[in-house]
Amino acid sequence: MLAGRSLFQRRELWTLSRRGWIVLFLLFFGTCAFMVWRIHPFLAVTDRLETEYLVVEGWIPNYALTETISELKSNHYRLVFTVGGGSRNGVDVESGDNDADYAARRLKWLGVEPEVIQPVPAHVLYRDRTYKSALALLNWIEERRLPVTSFNLVSVGVHARRSRLLFEKAFKGHAQVGIISVEDREYDPERWWKYSEGVKEILSEGTAYFYTRLAFWR
Repeated sequence: MLAGRSLFQRRELWTLSRRGWIVLFLLFFGTCAFMVWRIHPFLAVTDRLETEYLVVEGWIPNYALTETISELKSNHYRLVFTVGGGSRNGVDVESGDNDADYAARRLKWLGVEPEVIQPVPAHVLYRDRTYKSALALLNWIEERRLPVTSFNLVSVGVHARRSRLLFEKAFKGHAQVGIISVEDREYDPERWWKYSEGVKEILSEGTAYFYTRLAFWR
């Protein structure tokens, strides 16, 4: 009997009351509702800088390039850089084809003067494409000693915040990075949860952004 008492002891156990569970549920529901309401504008951020340089991610669709041209005409940019790695889409893609050159050709076809467009391709096909595209641009600028201390980066939808973060990691101490998010036409950003494409983009880009913020190292 004494041995049993030495092995066990009686303690009080606190647990949530019915009212406590209701409060916890309301807090959880409110947090989820707030995230649904705020996650898209958080990821699809636009934060322009006063700068002479514009950088365009080469993978963006033509409607986003049209918005880029409007941005170019409404502000005093002196040069547009197109960036990107090797092409992964399309048929009859030849060796050496890349998103940077392809975007530059499309901009020229859409009416932008060739002398203000500068493609800067990155030699990457799969992993860390955005970050290595940023490094390729940084190296290109430094090799030519251009006075680029800031630029605005053009992306699409919820890709914007992660793209800016990766460019900031690459350009740390070299240039400030502004961001322009062109609205994604695959879904309604005000009701993204009603579209499969919207849900897919939010889940993938949201997860990728927090991974980049917490675990991606130069």
